[in-house]
Amino acid sequence: MKKYLILVWILFASVFAFGFSYDAELEWAYNYAYNVGITTMTPIENANMNGKLIRAHMAKMMSNYATEILELTPDTSKVCDYDDIENQNEELKWFIIQSCQLWLMWVGIDSFDPEGTVTRAQFGTVLSRAIYWEINNWWEPYYVNHLNALKTDWIMNVINNPSMNEIRWYVMLMMKRADEFVNNLNTGDIVIDLTAPTANVAYSTTGSTTGTVTAYLTWRSESITGVNAYSHIFIENGNFIFYFQDIAGNAGSVTASVNNIADASNPTANVVYSTTWATNTDVIAYLTWRSEVITGVNAYNHTFTGNGSFVFNFQDLSGNTGSVTATVNRIDKTSPTASVNLNPIEADYISWDIVAILTWYSENLTITNNSGLNNYLFTGNGSFTFDFVDAAGNTGSTTATVNYWTGS
Repeated sequence: MKKYLILVWILFASVFAFGFSYDAELEWAYNYAYNVGITTMTPIENANMNGKLIRAHMAKMMSNYATEILELTPDTSKVCDYDDIENQNEELKWFIIQSCQLWLMWVGIDSFDPEGTVTRAQFGTVLSRAIYWEINNWWEPYYVNHLNALKTDWIMNVINNPSMNEIRWYVMLMMKRADEFVNNLNTGDIVIDLTAPTANVAYSTTGSTTGTVTAYLTWRSESITGVNAYSHIFIENGNFIFYFQDIAGNAGSVTASVNNIADASNPTANVVYSTTWATNTDVIAYLTWRSEVITGVNAYNHTFTGNGSFVFNFQDLSGNTGSVTATVNRIDKTSPTASVNLNPIEADYISWDIVAILTWYSENLTITNNSGLNNYLFTGNGSFTFDFVDAAGNTGSTTATVNYWTGS
């Protein structure tokens, strides 16, 4: 089973010319996937071979790959908050957070876009991080080094279309090919070093200080190269990751964490709203754009069912407190009203046309019938109803009635 798990995740990366017909190789891939239980759909036409991969599902796939196959450990102290995953089930929420704590996906942003389709650039970057860690980062565009590394190691064959979507049949085809690749490596003719190097971190001081703290990379398990830094100076509390690799190319990392620098500044944050227009529905306020890592938060979002204010309270890791107030004054759930004036007004004898004019609006509104006109001409007795709507979408109506026209 472990071998098949390896295949499930490494294989996503290879690219082939996309087509909608099922050639012999694709049939073999489907039969392979069906036989090992990757798909239970039969026949092949029911297997959604051309289905796209979305980000939430990739988070689950890559989290399993990183923890079960690469035996990576997530940094559970890392705070990963996303403002758009509430509608995901609990299992997918957990994997989304874990993919962030593994430093694989969507690190340092507020929105995850769980339903978004996965492009070649995005998947290649995540897969590269899982295999090589961060040594392929820091390039423009962000995915260039990642895709080149995968192509060099024969994991991804086509990298000239980074915006293409990942498709399900690629997965099945790559599982079959990767299985053959792993079997070839297991012949005993090749000795492969798959053990990642390790290292520790030492600090210039571990006591409370108002100055800087220097972290040093030390106690390496073996000779390492490709080191991004041998020391790092912290001017404020936080984390820094030392990246390195051994002679065989296995990637390793260790995180330096400092929380003993005294911090007297209060944390800040902003608020964004689900809508900034007049509305007759609830408005959700989201806590976002935090100045630093915060904790002790009373809420990350608040639903307004009516106009009012709500205070988000929070504190930073040093215990300094902060707050920001969300205010909503654009919820309108009241139907608009208006009056009608008749000209001429009722008299003993009226034998000419009578005009009804809509007036005395309770608020700004738009007339939705009568061609948008606020007047109606009566040529005899009868009734006419003006329909209208306000800026928030609430509807109303007013009826004009004439019963004193006597005719010519």
